[in-house]
Amino acid sequence: MLTFLNTPITYIWLLLATLTAVSWGLADGVVQESPSQMQWLTGALMFLAFFKVRLVIMHFMEVATAPTALRTIFEAWVAVVFSAIIIVYLDCV
Repeated sequence: MLTFLNTPITYIWLLLATLTAVSWGLADGVVQESPSQMQWLTGALMFLAFFKVRLVIMHFMEVATAPTALRTIFEAWVAVVFSAIIIVYLDCV
């Protein structure tokens, strides 16, 4: 049992759970915020979401141990999609 608790994947899972709780806490009560604060908060929540996506794919789907080309394609995909969503969001607000 202790061996399971001392694995890196357990710590990554705990980090994901913590980031989910932080995201939930940040988003709670967002209706009362001013538009400029909502814009900043939305960007922060999107960043946390993409960071969590990266953690899940890298560690739970084992892309971290995949060939360099696959890891590079994945990292580029995350950066491009995150950037595109943020740019579109900022352009629409």
